[in-house]
Amino acid sequence: MKANGRLAVDTNAVIAYRAGITTVCNLIDRTDIIFLPAVVLGELMYGAINSTKTEENEKHITIFSNNSVIIPIDEAVALRYARVRSDLKKMGRPIPENDIWIAAICMELNVPLMSSDGHFDNIRDLKVVNWTK
Repeated sequence: MKANGRLAVDTNAVIAYRAGITTVCNLIDRTDIIFLPAVVLGELMYGAINSTKTEENEKHITIFSNNSVIIPIDEAVALRYARVRSDLKKMGRPIPENDIWIAAICMELNVPLMSSDGHFDNIRDLKVVNWTK
């Protein structure tokens, strides 16, 4: 699995990194630039706030985000989102709403997404690095 120095991470990749999954840790640690979509950051913080170890989890998320480039949603990403969502609807293959935003960010940046979610395979032109395959 090669990410050419740039890689975006999905929520499950950050969780796997924190859990010490060797394949995930090796790939993230060897990548020059880690992109953290703002949507992923929101999902991670939501999980931390609703956990039994809120403070500890928030601390780890902050450390990870401080070592990443946080990518917001802008007009170009919004247009890409609309196209991806429309394509998925036409194919009859809906995926979770936040994942469409994450995919749109990655496509707009032309950067692979590290995720174990197989439904990303339904999105044309999205490069996915799935450590479970």
